[in-house]
Amino acid sequence: MKTHTHTLHRSAVRLLTGTDMIALRLSVIAIFALFGTYKWFAFEANSLHHLLPGTWLGALYPLLGVQGVSYALGVVENITLLALIAGFFVPLAGAVGAVMVIGTGAVTLSLLPQLGHIDSFIIKDVLLLGVGLTLLRHDLRRALVQRRLSRKEKSQTSSQPSLSASLSAMG
Repeated sequence: MKTHTHTLHRSAVRLLTGTDMIALRLSVIAIFALFGTYKWFAFEANSLHHLLPGTWLGALYPLLGVQGVSYALGVVENITLLALIAGFFVPLAGAVGAVMVIGTGAVTLSLLPQLGHIDSFIIKDVLLLGVGLTLLRHDLRRALVQRRLSRKEKSQTSSQPSLSASLSAMG
């Protein structure tokens, strides 16, 4: 009975390995897709305009205007979104996306003292800091493994004599 339970446990762990990070990445992608898309619409620009002028980000309003500030934030969030998506295939792109997640969370949390109250968008950013750090660690580890494998493959192919070198040595 004990070995059967142990075998089932190991099978379940193997089956679920990696799905946690996929689910985590997909959840952050969904957040940035939603909030990044909102920035392109007037309702979000107006909502931000009610929150941000009293903060250090309010300095952007004279330069960019109400919609321009929202667009600028949307560009950052959409670049983050694209980097997170690319992270499925290119670990360093995912690491860049994770750093941007951490950065957007830190920027939003830096507004808290000036806002004077906790809003729902602030709570989301507390979670984004933890998720960003987790994804960063995961993607940097993946990039390191890829690099080691690439170096190993290169050293194996360079240690094998090429066909032309073998033929010239024979003749």
